[in-house]
Amino acid sequence: MTLRLQSAFLALTLTLAACGSAETEEFTDSPALGEQQSPVSFPTRLNTCGNEATKPQIFSNTFASPNALLPGGSAPSGFNPANGRFSRGGIQYVSGNGVRMELVTDKCTYIKEVKVGSTVLTTSYTNGFWYSAQASTSQPKDPTRYGYNLWVFFPYQGDGSTDMVTITVGRDMGRLTETYSFPLVRVDSVNPVGATAPINFTRAELFNMFGKALYEKFNGATNSTRENPDDPNSRRIYGYDPSKLQVAVTSSGVTFGFDFKAEVNGWCDPTVHAQGKFTLNADNQGISVHWETPASGSLDWPFLCEIVQVIPILGIIPAIVYDVVEADNGKSVADSVEKAVTDSLPTSSTVNFFLDGSTVQNGQLLVNLKVPAPSIGVRTPYDAFDMTRTATQFPAGDAVLFLASGLGMNDTVANVTPTTTLSSGPNGVPRVGVPTWPFPLTVARTGNLVWNTRPVGRLLARNTSTLKTTTYNYEPGCSITIPGGGTGPGGSGLSTPYLKLGVNDTAADAQRLRGGFSLGYSVRAFFLSEVGLGASLVPSCASVITTPVFENGVLAP
Repeated sequence: MTLRLQSAFLALTLTLAACGSAETEEFTDSPALGEQQSPVSFPTRLNTCGNEATKPQIFSNTFASPNALLPGGSAPSGFNPANGRFSRGGIQYVSGNGVRMELVTDKCTYIKEVKVGSTVLTTSYTNGFWYSAQASTSQPKDPTRYGYNLWVFFPYQGDGSTDMVTITVGRDMGRLTETYSFPLVRVDSVNPVGATAPINFTRAELFNMFGKALYEKFNGATNSTRENPDDPNSRRIYGYDPSKLQVAVTSSGVTFGFDFKAEVNGWCDPTVHAQGKFTLNADNQGISVHWETPASGSLDWPFLCEIVQVIPILGIIPAIVYDVVEADNGKSVADSVEKAVTDSLPTSSTVNFFLDGSTVQNGQLLVNLKVPAPSIGVRTPYDAFDMTRTATQFPAGDAVLFLASGLGMNDTVANVTPTTTLSSGPNGVPRVGVPTWPFPLTVARTGNLVWNTRPVGRLLARNTSTLKTTTYNYEPGCSITIPGGGTGPGGSGLSTPYLKLGVNDTAADAQRLRGGFSLGYSVRAFFLSEVGLGASLVPSCASVITTPVFENGVLAP
């Protein structure tokens, strides 16, 4: 090759090399000050707006769907609690499976990425996750701005889990991005002010109420008292048989039956079988027993008892049964059951104004309350804080009232033959060995509960931060003032506005029961602060603080 040809070939090679550098110019950083720069200028790729080198701007985001509660918690026309939205403190509580937004950016942008928690969404349906981004039907009046009609879809998950939704906006022909994010809490329902919520008393609870009341009525182990305990000359009644106590809960009411003896003349004392059926009245006057079938008694006489001894007792048996079961003297079984139900409610007299009737279903007696605040419904699984779930975010400093219901735990009754099962509500059931009266309905546990001094299956709430764990004990209508500050549903930060709902059980038993018919509880959380009500309206949920952070889901001794 001649020198001229070699020079021409070298020149062509350098020219091609320079062209290759120009292709990647806009994707590499500019030379630092003082570095050698090429005196040759090459064209740069531009977008149609000429803003490819600037960061995208997000001017606003408006949530458009699903239909949301109005400020103050009232419902707009056509509102559906099963597909609704409630916004408070920047948190979106959504009971459906998607949310639509009107996102306004500057022009020459595109939706680069959408995430729900750690899940990256695409425009294709994948396990319930996907998104759709279209131009808004009504574009901004400002010609430099652009509106997106953005749908973000996710699977229904009504357990109150919190995920951060992150939308990343990219620049056409550029590298810079901008993000918009908000906390999403997936709930089972969104309910307006005044929506009725139930609390429940299960057959097991009512059985134990009767068992305890009758044991105390007959003076415990003495098993003997007077028809009128204040009158030593009144007829003696004795021999209550706790092994024959019967309690059933059906759609028509609570039916009960039990046996005891009435003193007549020595060996001729009859056995009285008392029985009846009741429901509850629940209104602004409080809780009271309503007799569907008034208490009555039948007699079982000893063998060969003479008729002359039988006749006199027939007329007084109704009075004896009435005194034992119904008498409004503070000492009857009905009074004890009524008091047990009332004691399960908040001690504040304010709760009477919330009472809104009572209903009965198979296995449970329900008392309805109508709280003047908006609420979310959460389906809490039977989780002894052993499941991988994110907690529910609430606005820091808010007062939140809790009501719960459901037959959420089903397990074998301890020390009963033949084997039988019971169902527990959010109040829980006693652990074997705890009740002081005979033949209670209990369950057996060998390991530590989350909170050992509380009933098995009791609904709990937990707030976790770096320095401490606070566990709250549910009682119907108690409230929690949400801690403030901190970040992340996992509980990072010195103080976090997150509550994780769970149950009081061992992790092993919770896992065992979840494999059967233990589905957890239906919980309603009322936002008292949304309507200007404070936590002082009702008692606070009792709590215990542990530090360091709990281990394996169990509180430290």
